[in-house]
Amino acid sequence: MNNKHDESLVQRLGLLKSLPIHQGCVNTICWNETGEYILSGSDDQHLVITNGHNYKVKTNYCTSHHANIFSAKFLPCTNDNQIVSCSGDGIILHTDLNRPQETYDNQFNCHAGTTTYEVITIPNDPNSFLSCGEDGTVRWFDLRSKSSCYKQRCKDDILVSCQRAVTALAISPTSSHQLAVGCADSTVRIYDRRFLSTQPEEHLLAQPFCTFVAPQFEDDRHYRITSLSYSNDGQDMLVSYSSDYLYLFTIQENRYTELKKPTKKRNPRGTELRL
Repeated sequence: MNNKHDESLVQRLGLLKSLPIHQGCVNTICWNETGEYILSGSDDQHLVITNGHNYKVKTNYCTSHHANIFSAKFLPCTNDNQIVSCSGDGIILHTDLNRPQETYDNQFNCHAGTTTYEVITIPNDPNSFLSCGEDGTVRWFDLRSKSSCYKQRCKDDILVSCQRAVTALAISPTSSHQLAVGCADSTVRIYDRRFLSTQPEEHLLAQPFCTFVAPQFEDDRHYRITSLSYSNDGQDMLVSYSSDYLYLFTIQENRYTELKKPTKKRNPRGTELRL
């Protein structure tokens, strides 16, 4: 019987359905908490919610983003009505589908002028979310404090400040205080949020309690991290690198496995969701 972690099992997966619901490249997808709906964001600046079982579109929302949407998440405990998203021009948007007109311009321009790569939510917290960007910062926003921010060169809400672009984030499913930060220097850094602060200048003191990188990236070659994902038990982390393979790290032991597959002709990014 094949183990679910077996590479051969993954390679036998087949296409179930293509959903032509966007007019541009699809850059982000995620399921809601019940596994019924899929949230997707695209170069067309639309957020679309699709039923993952009957494939019907529930919501097709034209946002106030002016660039490609790179990341979008449902805020927990909001009945899938509230969404945070970010785009290539640095703008973060908080959307309440129950109040679309009132929240249409709920923008955070804190990463303005640079790309914002990802937004992530905190389990069971409908009010907070984190973001990361080309400016090397990780920011922690609380919607109870403010619903938008238009400051130029904003120094508020910075949790971590790195010397290189921060391109991916993840929170441990078993220890929500663990924050994994993926950077453009190929390195994953894990912080304890209990020891971090958004007070002025304190983000400069943030130190990771764990770092790891694939050995072949320890020289002058750097590959941007495009995605981080914890295992359900929080012990392993799957890391995706731009222009390279997937790597599975055992966090505590600092071991890794390189996940390769047979070389195939690469398809350009499409406008469809594929299940």
